[in-house]
Amino acid sequence: MSLVSPERAIFDAEELIDQAIWRGTHDQDFKSELTLCSEAKIILEGLTDLDPILEKHRRRALSQCLLRIDHAYVGLGDHEWSVDRSTEALTLAETSGSDVQIARALLSLGNGFLNAGDIASAERQWVRLFLLAEEYPEDKEMQNVVGWTLIVRGHVLKGKSLYDQAAHVLEDAYVTLVSVGDYFGCASACDLLADVYLKLDAPEKSETYKSKAEEYKVRIKNQPNPYDP
Repeated sequence: MSLVSPERAIFDAEELIDQAIWRGTHDQDFKSELTLCSEAKIILEGLTDLDPILEKHRRRALSQCLLRIDHAYVGLGDHEWSVDRSTEALTLAETSGSDVQIARALLSLGNGFLNAGDIASAERQWVRLFLLAEEYPEDKEMQNVVGWTLIVRGHVLKGKSLYDQAAHVLEDAYVTLVSVGDYFGCASACDLLADVYLKLDAPEKSETYKSKAEEYKVRIKNQPNPYDP
């Protein structure tokens, strides 16, 4: 019988998920991300008969765990069950008491639909996300999700050759992600903006954003790994 308290078990699982986020985002090591989150999932699914507050905490953590498992699979080129994984994560988020977690799941579900070629369903998830986020204009975690959603929308518009609209959306994404200090997001937005402004025959703007993207990538490389011994 384990002597670890449910609170401690959830904390340990969240630590594994945080490590997985670093591996999957900073290092692009999707196999490690999958391994760490699979371990966290076992811990979280093994917790039962919790009080209502802890159960909400568990569901929020498990939702995030499933989203990172999906991120890892997609990173490894496996999109097959992405919509199902994100739908399960959204269901958990909706009963977790966390609107930020709902937003994260909506972004992921939208991406799953997008990768499956169902742009209309993807847009429905993102519209719901934006409406939810309007209630949290000062919440950095929520605005971070908004920024990444704008990046995906900008990517879709670029793919449709709607370059003016894409530039507008990606500028919003960049400003949003700068405000929350997300270097990964800033680099991604700037890379896309550099491409879009080339399409718009604005080489100076393109070069400006290309330089900014490289600056953010240097900052990312110089970020200390909090999980190094």
